[in-house]
Order: sequence, then C-alpha cells, then structure tokens
Amino acid sequence: MSSKPIPLARPDFPPTLRRAIAADIEAILASGRLMSGPWAIRFEQRFAELTGRKHAVSLNTCTTALQIALMFAGVRDKEVLVPAGSFVTDVGAVQCAGGCPVLVDMNPATLSLDLRDLERKVSPNTRAMIWVHLTGIVAADHAALLDFARRHRLFVIEDAAHAHGAKVDGRPAGSFGNASCFSFYPTKILTSGTGGLLLTDDDALAKYAREIRVFGKEAESGEIIHLGNDWFLDEIRACVAFHHTGELEAQVARRRAIAARYQAGLANQPGLRLLDVPKGSEPAWYQFPIFLDEGIDRDALIDCLKSKHGFETKGIYKPTHQEKVFRNFDDGTLENTERTLAHSLCLPMFSGLSDDDADFIARMTTAEIRVRLG
Repeated sequence: MSSKPIPLARPDFPPTLRRAIAADIEAILASGRLMSGPWAIRFEQRFAELTGRKHAVSLNTCTTALQIALMFAGVRDKEVLVPAGSFVTDVGAVQCAGGCPVLVDMNPATLSLDLRDLERKVSPNTRAMIWVHLTGIVAADHAALLDFARRHRLFVIEDAAHAHGAKVDGRPAGSFGNASCFSFYPTKILTSGTGGLLLTDDDALAKYAREIRVFGKEAESGEIIHLGNDWFLDEIRACVAFHHTGELEAQVARRRAIAARYQAGLANQPGLRLLDVPKGSEPAWYQFPIFLDEGIDRDALIDCLKSKHGFETKGIYKPTHQEKVFRNFDDGTLENTERTLAHSLCLPMFSGLSDDDADFIARMTTAEIRVRLG
C-alpha cells in the first residue's frame, strides 16, 4: 500500500508534459492572445481526428456543449429522453434549453438506457435523446439504441464525458451522435482544469456552436444573430487540453491495465458483482464500478475503506430524480436505476495508480465485504 492516502481520481501530467505546457503557456501570455487563437484550433483538430468527426468546437464546459446541441435541435417545449442514472447536467441542460426532460430507466447490464423504457416513454412530442456512456463504457446494444432513435426521428446527443478513448466494435466514443459532447473537468480522463467539446458532422450545427459560444456573433458580418454567451475555451486551457489529449492512448492503456488487475482480484468473490464487458467493447474506465449485494451497508463500507485502509470510494451517482431540485421527475418507473446506483461502488481509478495499490484495494475491498457477509 502507498504511504499516502489513495484518492478516487487524480489527473496525471508527467514531468515532461508539465514542462512543455508551461513553456507554451509562457508563449501564450507573451503573445497577448488569450482567446480564439491557434491553440483552440489545434485542440479541435486533434480531437476531430481521434473521433473521426468532421467538426470539433471547443467550449468552456461539457454542459455548455449539451445545451448548445439541444438549442440547435429545437427542443423548446419538446420532450427529451434522458437517462435517470447520470449526472444532473443532462437534465439541467434540457431545462436550460427550454425542453421537457423525460427520465428513462437504466439497463443494469449496460448502465445505459433501457430500450423497453425508451419505447414506453417516447411520444409524438419527443424531439431528442441524450445517450450517456456511463463510467466510460459504450453500451453493447448501441446499434439497437441508435435504431430506436432513427425510427422515431430523434436528434441523438452523445454524452461522452466519461468516455475519452472508449470504443465499441472498433468505433470510438464520440462518433455516433448527431452531436457528441466531451468534458475536460479535473476528474476526467483528459483534463484542462475545465472545458468542453462539441463534435458533429453537421456543418450547420458546427457554425451555430462557433457563433453561440462568442455571444451569438456571426463570423462573416460580426453582427449578433443569436442569443449567445461567452462560452468559448480560452487559449491557456486549450493549450493544456491539446497537450493532455496527446497522452490519451497511454492514459487509457494504463486505466485498462488497472481494470484488469481489479477484475482478476475481484472475480467470483462473494458479495459483489462485476460488470460483464462484452466482446467488442473497449471501455475507457473513467470509473471502475462494482455492485454490492443486498444487505451490505455501502456508506459504512465507504467509511471503513477510507478510515481503516486509506483509499476513497463512492457510488457512481445518486439517481437524478432523487436530487431535491429534480424530484418532480420521479414517476415511479425508475426502479432499476435506483437499485443499480444504490449498490454501486467505484474504486480508485487514475493512470498514476500503482499495481501494488490496485491489488491492495481489491484485497481490502473483498476482505471488508466478506466481514459484512458474516
């Protein structure tokens, strides 16, 4: 075990990378150009290449990217299908865009949208669907989810905030939706401190996003043609994001190696379930979740693992409809989401985690669960 407490997540900037970033930030400051400069363009081009998309538009947050996509899709006074088991920004962005969120239950096997519940809740007033790659896994039933969206003529917004570098059947996360959104928040696989990115193959959406991010200003005329905001990504953060994106392959490879150690140490252990990752799926492992049996007090286990063994754990998220501000969306049909998330436990996951620490975490987690089973 490490002599220091083990956090749940930690950004990894190797020394050579830090030196390169520092030198380039010095040049940015000397230039006096802090927005709409070459670093934003380089970052956008690199990420478009990684995901095979035609356009990438850098933004201040992933939440902004979601909101812009929803505004472009025309969701005002329309319904948007949103996973109940995701971060609150998916529902919040729909409301900020004037839409009506309709929460959809979780498929516990994939942590993604449940197809049967989608079919129950789609209506003639449904305009869009937000599809989240929770914990960095692209759902194995992705083809069926996209077919559902096509049949109902829905605008698909792919929330890939957890999924930098994830793939399924050879296709990268971010390559599926009408719009795809990534986050560069401090806990994410790639980070710039804060930041977001919208990807699309739609020329009109890309133009709209570029205009709306700078107060709604039309590039050609300089006139304000949309009700926009100052949603651009500044040059310093774009520089950090560009450099960190160059680490994507190494970062994700290390996360997969840690996940493999966890899987080896936790497989077939009593009191817990691992996700069954199907053939063809290559998770990015933003988080490594396990699922506890009924009767195990998760909160007590979290406290024990931190106080006794020195490492942090947590649930994936609280179901969105259990947050105070969104309790009006609880329609009584979201049992799978509630059950799955209530029994989820995420183990530390970051590329700087050592093999010894990963093995220690697996052993102590298993041991403490066994104690609770009696």
